[in-house]
Amino acid sequence: MTGFGSLFYFRERIFLGCSGIKTDFHSHYAASILFSESKPFLLHNETNTLTTHAIVLPPNYFHKLDAPQTNIFVIQLDPKTEEYKSLKLDKEPKLIPDKTANTISELAKPILYGDINCESVKQLYAKILNELGSSSNIETELDPRIAQAIEIISNVLPEGIRIKEISEQTGLSPDRFMHLFKENMGIPLRQFLLWKRLHIAAKHLQTGGNLTEASHSAGFSDQAHLSRTFKKMFGVKPSLFLGGSQLKKVCFC
Repeated sequence: MTGFGSLFYFRERIFLGCSGIKTDFHSHYAASILFSESKPFLLHNETNTLTTHAIVLPPNYFHKLDAPQTNIFVIQLDPKTEEYKSLKLDKEPKLIPDKTANTISELAKPILYGDINCESVKQLYAKILNELGSSSNIETELDPRIAQAIEIISNVLPEGIRIKEISEQTGLSPDRFMHLFKENMGIPLRQFLLWKRLHIAAKHLQTGGNLTEASHSAGFSDQAHLSRTFKKMFGVKPSLFLGGSQLKKVCFC
């Protein structure tokens, strides 16, 4: 179905709702919360296949998602955050009870069907984390120097970024700047820059450009670099979601 579902990225968090998704085997830094609207989906690891409606995956968990006929929601979050730590996971996946799964899938429906914006998604995310026994603290005020750095980066990209120049403008040493950035944003500067470049590429694709044009417009070396970066973070190729081929909305908040 064309124009159905949404993808939101805010800070180090991802919230995706879509109809039908299959990934290759992969593992990634982020922890994942997967739940469906109604039909179950399959989750494969190296030795087993699990059929479920809702599950939380720890970081670096090698898996493949198989949900081609299912409306599904995917949340990814940084495992170093208090949000993740309060979920109290071990190194194995954790099934979400049916009652909680039904509650969070009902809450998440605007991601699939509604005209939802960044602010609404943040509030929805917080409600879902609360239902899972965690807490969301996504409105923390940034250090003014990091807020200034983000504005500088937004104005400079897709051109190259010199850490020394940004740190000097914010009155910090490069080492202190890198530490403070990670402390405020939850992800290293390099990963943040990749996300910002993905944002630029997404905008280009959504206006009708192809992957090669989007890659260069965002500062990636080539289409393969863009695809590798996207697939590493989402487990799928960018053509599945970007450029209006499937999702109604793609927003990097």
